[in-house]
Amino acid sequence: MDYFDQIGREWYERAGELARWVMAHLVNRTDVWGRYTRRKSDAASRAVTVPFRDERGKVFLDVDSLTKHFRTRQPSGQLGVHSAGSDLTSRWLAIDIDLHEDDDSLSVSKEGNLAAACGWRQSLVERGLDPLLLDSNGIGGFHLLVVFSEPMSTDSVHQFGAQLVADYEKRGLERKPEVFPDKPTWDRYGDWLRLPGRHHTRPHYTRVWNDEPFAESPWLEGHEAIDRILATRPAATQLLEQLGLSKLSRTVCLDFDGVLHSYRSGWRGAQTIPDPPIHGTREAVARLRQTYRVVVYSARCRTVEGRRAVENWLRTHDIQVDEVCDYKPPSLVYVDDRAIRFRGDWEQTITDIQQFRK
Repeated sequence: MDYFDQIGREWYERAGELARWVMAHLVNRTDVWGRYTRRKSDAASRAVTVPFRDERGKVFLDVDSLTKHFRTRQPSGQLGVHSAGSDLTSRWLAIDIDLHEDDDSLSVSKEGNLAAACGWRQSLVERGLDPLLLDSNGIGGFHLLVVFSEPMSTDSVHQFGAQLVADYEKRGLERKPEVFPDKPTWDRYGDWLRLPGRHHTRPHYTRVWNDEPFAESPWLEGHEAIDRILATRPAATQLLEQLGLSKLSRTVCLDFDGVLHSYRSGWRGAQTIPDPPIHGTREAVARLRQTYRVVVYSARCRTVEGRRAVENWLRTHDIQVDEVCDYKPPSLVYVDDRAIRFRGDWEQTITDIQQFRK
């Protein structure tokens, strides 16, 4: 058995431990994830988001799937996890300092990438964090990973990462490394990062920077690399907040007509909003915003003109919300004047619906 096969066997033996660690610390959502696939006719793997559309909501990422990733010893089937959840929170930050075999830029080098990665790693250590520096492909591509003790606002995580690597030119790099998570939006799944383990194209297993002083080798491999990953100390929330990251307020989604707008005149078109607010609306929304992120979603907002009309009406009546949405965002609760609460009894629910015909 050669050395590469021995390292592969060690990752195989520890697959269950690694899978449970990833599920506990890195998985932001289980409804979608990344995967590298390769058909027999393809020369290289391609990255896709799975499960495919007709299976979404039926198949979910689990420990068994993650275990298969770490047991994979072929250049196909490797997995990645998304950097943000559907509620726009993230459980980790990663910096991808990339270098590919086909990169023809003369100014990019393995040594230059490593120097920059080590510099950013040291900056994170000095801030009290426990970063993992991973040799992702063996030819000069590196991942810098920080794990959190609980999910933080995706926007604040991205901003922290962007500020960290803003000095990339001073560190000798010609392009800014990719920050995971990227800029968050509600209407897409976002980016995903390949998990450690067997590389999807090259004969390489992830190595981990040896942060022990006076170490004989700068890189840990096999069991030693796995031990270091599993020993990673998640960053405490209090420390993260001191560094400028924040927890995301839970979202309360308010309907517009009959909840904010008194709607006495009925429907006059998406852009026509003739009536005043329901009594106490401005004060109530202000109270909610002390604890929650308050958004407004309405059928009016499906067009740009309708959404602007709602925004103008809110400004006119000095009602401040966090966002007027043209989509229905994930929320803690939805407040709607025509909503029916489902209590686990379908017969009662059907009776409640039928009352609207009276």
